Formats: sequence, C-alpha cells, structure tokens
Amino acid sequence: MARKRLSKSSLLWFIRSRSYVTLSDVRRRFGLDIGEDVTGIRGPSGVAFVGLPMLQARVLQELWCEGKVGLEFAHDIMAPSVSGVYATYGHDSGFAQLTAEPVETADADGEDELERAASA
Repeated sequence: MARKRLSKSSLLWFIRSRSYVTLSDVRRRFGLDIGEDVTGIRGPSGVAFVGLPMLQARVLQELWCEGKVGLEFAHDIMAPSVSGVYATYGHDSGFAQLTAEPVETADADGEDELERAASA
C-alpha cells in the first residue's frame, strides 16, 4: 500500500471523514507503524500525550489549538493519554478534566441549588 503523506489538511480530512478516529487508525493510514513514539503536545486545556512521532503530533496539536479537532483520553491511564480524535466543527475542543473529587451541590445550609430554584 502506498504511504500517504501526513499534512494538516490530509489529517483533518481523514478525521472529518469519520465520526471518531483512533490513533492506531491514524498511524495505519499514514504509515506511522514503525516505532512506539509518544509525544507531549500542549493545547487549550493543558498537556496531552499522543502516540505519534513528534512532527505528526505537532500537526495534531495545531488542529487541536485551532479548535478543529477534539481529543478523547484513555480512562485507564492516570496521565492525559490520547486514545482518539474527532472533528469539532467549531465547538470547544478542550478536553474535559476528569476528577476523582465529588462535586459540591449543596451550600453551607445543606440546601441543594435545584431545591432553591424549585421553591422560588
């Protein structure tokens, strides 16, 4: 199979042609299955680790920073490790911060915000 060159436009086209693309699909499509590279990229919500060579990861970083793609993260790894990519079509593409801490819903009196709104 002929190796396709990864450019910003070709990567964006490939991602937009599907609803969700795994990084392994990106590696196969562009012939990047040679090594086990992991590169850190910085985006709108912080640092993420991508299983792509440095040059190709930078292309993904540009698309992420421009808001054209969003990143999905592996839930079984403590570090923000990217497992897949999806097109955002102008939506916010920052990644959701997953926390183990519970979200406070009650105020100091123990009254829930929804209960206050319902009684008003």
